Amino acid sequence: MLVVCPNCSSSYFVRSETLGDERRMMRCGVCRSTFQAEVEPKSPEIPEDFLKSAIEISHFANEPQTAPTPKQRRPRFRMMAAGIAGFTGLIAVVGGVAQDFDRLKAQTGQWIAGFLPGLVTPRLAFQNIKTRFEGEGADRALIIEGIILSDASTPHNLPSLSFEIRSSVGDGSVGQSIFQWMIPPPAPTIDRGTPVPFRARLASPPREGKDIVIRLAGA
Repeated sequence: MLVVCPNCSSSYFVRSETLGDERRMMRCGVCRSTFQAEVEPKSPEIPEDFLKSAIEISHFANEPQTAPTPKQRRPRFRMMAAGIAGFTGLIAVVGGVAQDFDRLKAQTGQWIAGFLPGLVTPRLAFQNIKTRFEGEGADRALIIEGIILSDASTPHNLPSLSFEIRSSVGDGSVGQSIFQWMIPPPAPTIDRGTPVPFRARLASPPREGKDIVIRLAGA
Protein backbone atom coordinates (compact mmCIF):
# COMPACT_ATOMS: atom_id res chain seq x y z
CA MET A 1 0.00 0.00 0.00
CA LEU A 2 1.07 3.59 -0.57
CA VAL A 3 1.60 5.73 2.53
CA VAL A 4 2.21 9.47 2.17
CA CYS A 5 3.62 11.70 4.90
CA PRO A 6 1.09 14.51 5.50
CA ASN A 7 3.85 16.91 6.50
CA CYS A 8 6.38 16.71 3.62
CA SER A 9 4.51 14.48 1.08
CA SER A 10 7.25 11.83 0.97
CA SER A 11 5.73 8.55 -0.26
CA TYR A 12 6.34 5.01 0.97
CA PHE A 13 5.30 1.60 -0.38
CA VAL A 14 4.61 -0.70 2.58
CA ARG A 15 3.20 -4.21 2.70
CA SER A 16 -0.21 -4.16 4.41
CA GLU A 17 0.61 -7.19 6.56
CA THR A 18 3.49 -5.24 8.07
CA LEU A 19 1.07 -2.68 9.49
CA GLY A 20 -1.34 -5.33 10.81
CA ASP A 21 -5.08 -4.93 11.21
CA GLU A 22 -4.97 -1.79 13.33
CA ARG A 23 -3.84 1.76 12.69
CA ARG A 24 -0.14 2.26 13.22
CA MET A 25 2.01 5.27 14.00
CA MET A 26 4.83 5.82 11.51
CA ARG A 27 7.80 8.17 11.46
CA CYS A 28 8.78 9.83 8.18
CA GLY A 29 12.35 9.10 7.15
CA VAL A 30 12.73 12.59 5.67
CA CYS A 31 11.13 15.16 7.99
CA ARG A 32 11.00 12.91 11.10
CA SER A 33 7.37 13.79 11.83
CA THR A 34 5.01 11.05 13.05
CA PHE A 35 1.63 10.24 11.55
CA GLN A 36 -1.01 7.51 11.65
CA ALA A 37 -1.17 5.01 8.79
CA GLU A 38 -4.25 2.92 8.05
CA VAL A 39 -4.42 -0.41 6.23
CA GLU A 40 -6.16 -0.22 2.88
CA PRO A 41 -8.54 -3.00 1.75
CA LYS A 42 -6.10 -3.97 -0.96
CA SER A 43 -2.55 -2.86 -1.59
CA PRO A 44 -2.05 -1.13 -4.94
CA GLU A 45 0.08 -3.03 -7.37
CA ILE A 46 3.41 -1.56 -8.34
CA PRO A 47 3.51 -0.81 -12.09
CA GLU A 48 5.27 -3.56 -14.01
CA ASP A 49 7.60 -1.18 -15.81
CA PHE A 50 8.55 0.36 -12.45
CA LEU A 51 10.00 -2.94 -11.25
CA LYS A 52 11.48 -3.96 -14.58
CA SER A 53 13.67 -0.87 -14.55
CA ALA A 54 15.28 -1.84 -11.22
CA ILE A 55 18.91 -2.82 -10.91
CA GLU A 56 18.69 -6.31 -9.40
CA ILE A 57 20.96 -6.73 -6.41
CA SER A 58 21.75 -10.31 -5.39
CA HIS A 59 25.17 -11.57 -4.25
CA PHE A 60 27.09 -10.70 -7.42
CA ALA A 61 30.43 -10.95 -5.67
CA ASN A 62 29.97 -14.64 -4.79
CA GLU A 63 28.46 -15.93 -8.03
CA PRO A 64 30.33 -16.74 -11.26
CA GLN A 65 29.43 -14.29 -13.96
CA THR A 66 29.62 -14.61 -17.73
CA ALA A 67 31.80 -11.88 -19.20
CA PRO A 68 29.60 -9.34 -21.03
CA THR A 69 30.36 -7.83 -24.38
CA PRO A 70 32.36 -4.56 -24.36
CA LYS A 71 29.19 -2.49 -24.78
CA GLN A 72 27.52 -4.20 -21.82
CA ARG A 73 30.49 -4.30 -19.45
CA ARG A 74 30.00 -2.36 -16.25
CA PRO A 75 32.08 -2.36 -13.07
CA ARG A 76 30.75 -4.24 -10.07
CA PHE A 77 31.40 -3.38 -6.48
CA ARG A 78 30.08 -4.52 -3.16
CA MET A 79 29.40 -2.65 0.00
CA MET A 80 28.26 -3.31 3.48
CA ALA A 81 26.01 -1.05 5.52
CA ALA A 82 24.44 -1.60 8.90
CA GLY A 83 20.82 -1.46 9.92
CA ILE A 84 19.19 -0.72 13.25
CA ALA A 85 15.86 -1.90 14.63
CA GLY A 86 12.75 -0.08 13.50
CA PHE A 87 10.08 0.01 10.84
CA THR A 88 10.16 3.25 8.88
CA GLY A 89 12.97 4.00 6.48
CA LEU A 90 15.48 1.86 4.60
CA ILE A 91 19.07 1.80 3.38
CA ALA A 92 19.69 2.11 -0.35
CA VAL A 93 22.96 2.99 -1.97
CA VAL A 94 24.59 2.65 -5.35
CA GLY A 95 27.71 4.24 -6.73
CA GLY A 96 30.66 4.19 -9.06
CA VAL A 97 33.40 3.74 -6.47
CA ALA A 98 34.28 0.97 -4.02
CA GLN A 99 34.20 1.90 -0.35
CA ASP A 100 35.12 0.24 2.97
CA PHE A 101 32.00 -0.25 5.07
CA ASP A 102 33.42 -2.85 7.48
CA ARG A 103 33.71 -0.23 10.20
CA LEU A 104 30.06 0.75 9.88
CA LYS A 105 29.02 -2.89 9.90
CA ALA A 106 31.00 -3.56 13.08
CA GLN A 107 29.38 -0.58 14.79
CA THR A 108 25.75 -1.34 14.12
CA GLY A 109 25.19 -5.04 13.37
CA GLN A 110 25.04 -7.59 10.59
CA TRP A 111 22.82 -5.83 8.04
CA ILE A 112 24.47 -6.39 4.65
CA ALA A 113 23.56 -4.57 1.45
CA GLY A 114 24.87 -5.67 -1.94
CA PHE A 115 24.67 -3.33 -4.90
CA LEU A 116 25.43 -3.04 -8.58
CA PRO A 117 26.70 0.40 -9.62
CA GLY A 118 26.91 2.02 -13.03
CA LEU A 119 24.35 3.29 -15.50
CA VAL A 120 20.74 2.98 -14.36
CA THR A 121 19.20 4.62 -17.41
CA PRO A 122 20.77 5.49 -20.75
CA ARG A 123 23.20 8.41 -20.36
CA LEU A 124 22.78 8.76 -16.57
CA ALA A 125 25.03 7.34 -13.84
CA PHE A 126 25.53 7.51 -10.07
CA GLN A 127 29.03 8.28 -8.79
CA ASN A 128 30.96 9.20 -5.62
CA ILE A 129 28.48 7.67 -3.19
CA LYS A 130 29.29 8.41 0.47
CA THR A 131 27.47 7.25 3.60
CA ARG A 132 27.55 8.19 7.25
CA PHE A 133 25.42 7.75 10.36
CA GLU A 134 24.01 10.55 12.46
CA GLY A 135 22.04 10.60 15.69
CA GLU A 136 21.91 8.03 18.47
CA GLY A 137 19.53 5.30 19.55
CA ALA A 138 16.06 5.51 18.03
CA ASP A 139 17.03 8.70 16.19
CA ARG A 140 19.96 7.13 14.37
CA ALA A 141 19.78 7.44 10.59
CA LEU A 142 21.92 6.74 7.56
CA ILE A 143 22.83 9.68 5.33
CA ILE A 144 23.47 8.84 1.67
CA GLU A 145 25.13 11.41 -0.57
CA GLY A 146 26.43 11.24 -4.12
CA ILE A 147 26.20 12.76 -7.58
CA ILE A 148 24.38 12.00 -10.82
CA LEU A 149 26.18 12.53 -14.13
CA SER A 150 24.85 12.74 -17.68
CA ASP A 151 26.60 12.26 -21.02
CA ALA A 152 23.57 13.29 -23.09
CA SER A 153 24.22 15.97 -25.69
CA THR A 154 21.30 18.11 -24.51
CA PRO A 155 19.87 18.98 -21.07
CA HIS A 156 16.93 16.89 -19.89
CA ASN A 157 14.69 16.55 -16.84
CA LEU A 158 15.68 14.52 -13.79
CA PRO A 159 13.10 12.12 -12.30
CA SER A 160 12.66 11.21 -8.65
CA LEU A 161 15.07 8.77 -7.00
CA SER A 162 13.52 5.46 -5.97
CA PHE A 163 14.83 3.01 -3.37
CA GLU A 164 13.69 -0.54 -2.67
CA ILE A 165 14.73 -2.86 0.14
CA ARG A 166 14.24 -6.63 -0.13
CA SER A 167 14.39 -9.53 2.27
CA SER A 168 16.60 -12.62 2.06
CA VAL A 169 15.04 -16.05 1.51
CA GLY A 170 18.09 -17.89 2.87
CA ASP A 171 19.27 -19.61 -0.32
CA GLY A 172 21.02 -16.68 -1.98
CA SER A 173 18.09 -15.72 -4.20
CA VAL A 174 16.30 -12.37 -4.17
CA GLY A 175 13.55 -12.15 -1.55
CA GLN A 176 10.35 -10.16 -1.34
CA SER A 177 10.10 -6.42 -1.45
CA ILE A 178 9.85 -5.06 2.10
CA PHE A 179 9.82 -1.34 1.56
CA GLN A 180 9.95 1.21 -1.24
CA TRP A 181 10.70 4.89 -0.88
CA MET A 182 11.07 7.86 -3.22
CA ILE A 183 12.67 11.28 -2.87
CA PRO A 184 12.04 14.27 -5.16
CA PRO A 185 14.42 15.02 -8.05
CA PRO A 186 17.62 16.59 -6.69
CA ALA A 187 17.44 19.16 -9.52
CA PRO A 188 14.90 20.05 -12.25
CA THR A 189 17.32 19.28 -15.10
CA ILE A 190 20.80 17.88 -15.68
CA ASP A 191 23.41 18.99 -18.22
CA ARG A 192 26.24 17.01 -19.72
CA GLY A 193 29.40 17.24 -17.63
CA THR A 194 27.65 19.02 -14.75
CA PRO A 195 27.31 16.81 -11.65
CA VAL A 196 24.04 17.00 -9.74
CA PRO A 197 24.45 16.18 -6.02
CA PHE A 198 21.77 14.34 -4.07
CA ARG A 199 21.24 13.57 -0.39
CA ALA A 200 18.90 11.08 1.27
CA ARG A 201 18.23 10.61 4.97
CA LEU A 202 16.99 7.11 5.77
CA ALA A 203 15.87 6.31 9.31
CA SER A 204 15.62 2.97 11.11
CA PRO A 205 16.30 0.39 8.35
CA PRO A 206 14.53 -2.96 9.00
CA ARG A 207 16.73 -5.80 10.24
CA GLU A 208 15.31 -8.29 7.74
CA GLY A 209 16.59 -6.22 4.82
CA LYS A 210 19.17 -7.98 2.66
CA ASP A 211 19.19 -6.68 -0.93
CA ILE A 212 18.97 -3.13 -2.23
CA VAL A 213 17.74 -1.59 -5.48
CA ILE A 214 18.22 2.05 -6.43
CA ARG A 215 16.95 3.60 -9.64
CA LEU A 216 15.62 6.70 -11.31
CA ALA A 217 11.83 6.45 -11.05
CA GLY A 218 10.09 5.69 -14.32
CA ALA A 219 13.32 4.68 -16.08
